[in-house]
Amino acid sequence: MTQASTPAALERRGLLLGFAAFGGFWGAWSAVLPDVRTQTGLPDGQLGLALAAIAVAALPAMPVAGRLVDRHGARRLIPVSMGSFAAVAVLPGFAEGLVPLVLALLLLGATTGALDVLLNTATASWERREGTRLMAGAHGCFSVGVLVASVATGVARDLGAGPRTVLGASAALLALATLVQPPYRGVVREEPVGNGRRRIAPLLLALGLLTAASFLIEDAVQAWSALHLERTHDAPPWVGGLGPGVFAGAMAAARFGAQALGRSVSDARLVGGGGGVLAVGLLLLALGPGPAVVLVGALVAGAGVGVLAPTLFSAVGSRSLPGQEGADLALVSATGYLGFVLGPPLVGLLSALTSLPTALALLAALATVVAVAGPSALAGTRRSHPQRAGRLPA
Repeated sequence: MTQASTPAALERRGLLLGFAAFGGFWGAWSAVLPDVRTQTGLPDGQLGLALAAIAVAALPAMPVAGRLVDRHGARRLIPVSMGSFAAVAVLPGFAEGLVPLVLALLLLGATTGALDVLLNTATASWERREGTRLMAGAHGCFSVGVLVASVATGVARDLGAGPRTVLGASAALLALATLVQPPYRGVVREEPVGNGRRRIAPLLLALGLLTAASFLIEDAVQAWSALHLERTHDAPPWVGGLGPGVFAGAMAAARFGAQALGRSVSDARLVGGGGGVLAVGLLLLALGPGPAVVLVGALVAGAGVGVLAPTLFSAVGSRSLPGQEGADLALVSATGYLGFVLGPPLVGLLSALTSLPTALALLAALATVVAVAGPSALAGTRRSHPQRAGRLPA
């Protein structure tokens, strides 16, 4: 058996492709959303409520998926989940009113929540077996998928493609990624020793809150940076569009950089450094005197936040008992999703009470909390499995 055809190599390729296809859908979705709004005829308020259905359905699906993958493994669950996601991905493109759109988004949310947990759990299990990082590279592939699909969707829309065509193409790519998924290895189980589960529970809560803070900042910058450039600094629309684009590109680059580092840098240092860089970038983005400095801030902030979620997910997987990663990652993921839900409206509320630059600057305080609390939470814990020579313990 060649090195490229070993179970580890096949699983690695399958996971990276799965994350890229997953990100590709969400990049296409965000870019085609204006056409979905036009097709459904919904005002902004009703569209916002409809979009909340994704998170409403994803949250309960996550713990179910976590328990299933811990019990049955990823061999069948990932192809079934990815195929189910592909099947419902096109449905919002056919919605022509509030109720049909909400029903389609509820199905989309349930399948995306399950697939999110399954892909992250399988990646954490791979890291445990192989003793090196994959989560950062996997999330980097997700970011690349978002970028490529959003740009491609913009071009397709200019050529006349509508929601059904765009979402249908995304569903087809997901289906292709489903067909090439490898036979994932079985679940590695280990009986709890003493009060091991009791010890990890506070850590899971801490990592869930840190993930929520990371997601809150990430989604807030994506949602508000273009408006900040255009309204605060009178930038033209093409410059405004660079805000979220530069931010997302820096996130992807940071994740591939963290992947290249492997285990040579500890989880605690990555989270602490990422949070600190994020805080500096947010201050530049919020308080910069002109568009150029704001875009530098978006670049720095993206580099900082990019390493947080994959490092936190990797930390959960490596500290969970074997065979219980799914339940633990589901808990942390569900807590983290609250950040996606709260981020944009929180910045909107703070902006109404103060100003948009002030609201974005206040996010730097939250990033500072992550920079300080993250290493503190991780420094006193150890991975629940033996490390290979040369690997750092925290």
